[in-house]
Amino acid sequence: MPCAYKWRPLPAGALGHPVNPETIRRNEHMASLTPLETGFDRARANHGNRLKQRCDFVPRYHEYQALDNETKAQVDQEMIVEENKVQEQEWVAILADWR
Repeated sequence: MPCAYKWRPLPAGALGHPVNPETIRRNEHMASLTPLETGFDRARANHGNRLKQRCDFVPRYHEYQALDNETKAQVDQEMIVEENKVQEQEWVAILADWR
């Protein structure tokens, strides 16, 4: 009995191969990194993600909304300083693991 469904060819990239030139370049770059560079790159990406999440989440607090602009700027700067300290600790841990 013949199948009623006709298989259509898959679109470009559907077989797991990226077709976006930026994705291809990024994947080639990531493949050329050493394990140490990969760890630093991952830590940098985590730092950016955490900082963005905090900057997006904090303004939702009523206490933050009640602050004046100068105080908000100070709070934002303190968040950045705190995240930079966390990133520095991660880099020290990566270097310690590498040695």
